[in-house]
Amino acid sequence: MSVYPAVAGRHARLPHWASLPVVVAVVGLSVTMLVTGVLHQSEQRRAELLLDRQAAAVEAAVAAEANRYTDALTDLTAAIGAQTSLTAADYTAIMSGLSLQRLYGASAVSLIMPSSTAELPDPSEAWNTDPRADALVPDARALPHRYVVLNRTLDGSASEVGRDVSGVEPAREAMDLAVQRGLPTASRTYVLRKDERRLPAARRQLSFVVAAPVRASGAAGNGELRGWLAMSVRGQDFLERTLRNAAAGQVRVELSEVEGSTARRIAGWPQARTSSLAEGGIAGRADAADRIGATPSPSWQAAGVEYRWVEVAGRTWLLSVAPVAGFVQPDSALDTVVLVAGTMIALLLAALVGVLARSRDLALADVERATSALRADVARREEVEVELRRRERELAGFAGVAAHDLRSPLTAASAYLEVLADEDGDRLDGQGQEFLGRARSAVARTDRMLTDLLEYATAENVELNRAQVDLATIAADVVAERTDRMEPDPRRVTIGDLPVVSGDPGMLCQVLDNLIGNALKYTAPGSPPRVTVSAQRIERGWRIQVADRGIGIPADEREGVFDAFHRGAGSAGFSGSGLGLAICRRIIERHGGAMGVEDNVGGGSNFWFTLPDPPETC
Repeated sequence: MSVYPAVAGRHARLPHWASLPVVVAVVGLSVTMLVTGVLHQSEQRRAELLLDRQAAAVEAAVAAEANRYTDALTDLTAAIGAQTSLTAADYTAIMSGLSLQRLYGASAVSLIMPSSTAELPDPSEAWNTDPRADALVPDARALPHRYVVLNRTLDGSASEVGRDVSGVEPAREAMDLAVQRGLPTASRTYVLRKDERRLPAARRQLSFVVAAPVRASGAAGNGELRGWLAMSVRGQDFLERTLRNAAAGQVRVELSEVEGSTARRIAGWPQARTSSLAEGGIAGRADAADRIGATPSPSWQAAGVEYRWVEVAGRTWLLSVAPVAGFVQPDSALDTVVLVAGTMIALLLAALVGVLARSRDLALADVERATSALRADVARREEVEVELRRRERELAGFAGVAAHDLRSPLTAASAYLEVLADEDGDRLDGQGQEFLGRARSAVARTDRMLTDLLEYATAENVELNRAQVDLATIAADVVAERTDRMEPDPRRVTIGDLPVVSGDPGMLCQVLDNLIGNALKYTAPGSPPRVTVSAQRIERGWRIQVADRGIGIPADEREGVFDAFHRGAGSAGFSGSGLGLAICRRIIERHGGAMGVEDNVGGGSNFWFTLPDPPETC
C-alpha cells in the first residue's frame, strides 16, 4: 500500500509548490518596498522643508500684522491715560491718526468705563464723555456694567455710545484678561452685534476685540483703572491682505480658533465659507488633544498640511498652510526605477523557486503512478522512495540556503536603516520617524519569517541534545518575556504543575513559546487573553496542554493548522508566517510524541502534545 495518497490528500487544500514561491515573492517585494520607501521619504522630506519655510514666512507675516495693531492700541491707551480731562473732541483728535495707519478690518475703537449701577461713575465728568452717553442702556445680565462712553468708528457705520457691553462674554473676558496681563488682549471670536443687525448671514465675519486697560498714570501696570480702550476687528478683513501677500500664490492659508479638538475658521486665503484644511489636521487626529493644551507643539505636518501656532495679542490661534497645484512635489522617477527593478528580481526568484517546488510535486505524482503500476516490485518501490527522500532533502536544503542567502540583502537593508536612525533620526520630523520605524519593523518581521523558514527546513535534521528539562521554569520564562510590555494581569496566564521531562531544552522552549504566544495573540479584539498551561500523567509519559479563550479553530481546519504555510480563515488580520505549528509538530515528533488541537470547554482552543518517558536503563 502506498504512503503517498495520504500526503497528497493533506496538501490538497493548497498545493505545496505554490506556498514557497509566494513566501519568496512576499519577502522580495517587502524588501523592495522598504528601499523604495526610504528613497521616497528623502524626496518627501525636501517637499516638507519647502512647505515648512513657506509656513514660517506666513506665520511671521501674521505675527507682524498683529503686533502692528496691538502697538497702535498701546500708543492710544497711553495717550488717553495721560489725560487729566478728556472731551469728545480730544478723543477724536487722538484717534485721527488711525486712518493713516491703514488698520484693515478695524471696525471701531471704543472707550469703555465700568460702573456697578445704571449711571456712570464720577471720573466720567472729568473726561467729559459724549453727551449721548447719558442715555445709558444697562444690560441686566452681567455686573458690573461696562458702558461705551466714547466711540470712533472706522468702517463708516454710525457711532454707538451709551450701550452696555458687559453682556458680550468674549469682550468681557478679554477686558478682564487685559487687566490681569497689563497688555492688550484679544478675545474669542464672535459676530459683532452691529453686523448681526446690519449684514445678511452670508456677509458676516467672525470678529474679535482687542482690549487694553486705561490707567490714570498712563502706564499699563500703575495707577487707578479708569476703563478700557477696545478695538473691534473683523477677522477676514484683518488678515486677508497679509495672507494674500504671504501665500504668494503657492499655498492655501487658514487661521482658525481652536477649542478642545475643534478648529473654527477665522480667516483664510483664498476665501472659503468652510475650512478645507481641518480633515487630517485637528479633526480626525488621535493625538490632537496632546497638541492642544498648555504647552502645544510649535508646528507639525499632517496629510500634506503644515500646522503652526501663532500668538495674536495673548491668544493662540492655529495657522494651517497647504500647497496648491504646482507646488514642489517629490520626484518619483528614482522610486519607480527601484520599485520596478526590485519587483522583477523578486518575481524571477519566486518563479525559480516555483519551478523547483512544482518539479517536486510532479515527481511525487510520477512516483505515485509508478508505485501503483509496480506494486509487486518492492525493490523498485523502495528505490523510488529513496529517490523521493533524496529530493525532499535537497528541497529542504534549498529552502535553508535560500532563507540564509536572502538574509544578506535583508541584513544590508537593516544596517542602512540603523545608520539612518543613528545619524539622521534626530533631523526627521514625527512623520519621518514614523516611516523609519515602520521600515525597521518590516525588516525585523521579514527576518523572523526567514528564521521560521530556516527552522522549518532544518527541524527534521538538527541534532537532538537531550537533558532533564523543567517545563515549569521554561513556561514561566516564556510568559515573562511575552507579557513584558503588557499591563499586569495575574489572570492572563495560569501555569499549573508542570513536570520535569527528558528532551532538548531549546526545542521544547520553542514549542511552549509558540503555543503560549499564539494563545495570547489570537484573541478577539476587546477581549482579554486567558491562557492555562497544565499537564497530566498518561501511560508512559506526559500530556502538556495550552488552553485559551481565543478565536478558536473550526473542526475541518484542525488537522491543516499543522501544515507548513497554512493560515486558517479566522487568522486574517493576525501576523504570522504559517510555519510555527508545523515546526512544533516536527519537534514533538522528533521527541517521539504527538501533537493535536481540540475545542476548549467554554470557548477557544486547547493545543496539546505528548512527551514519552525516557527508556529505563539497567
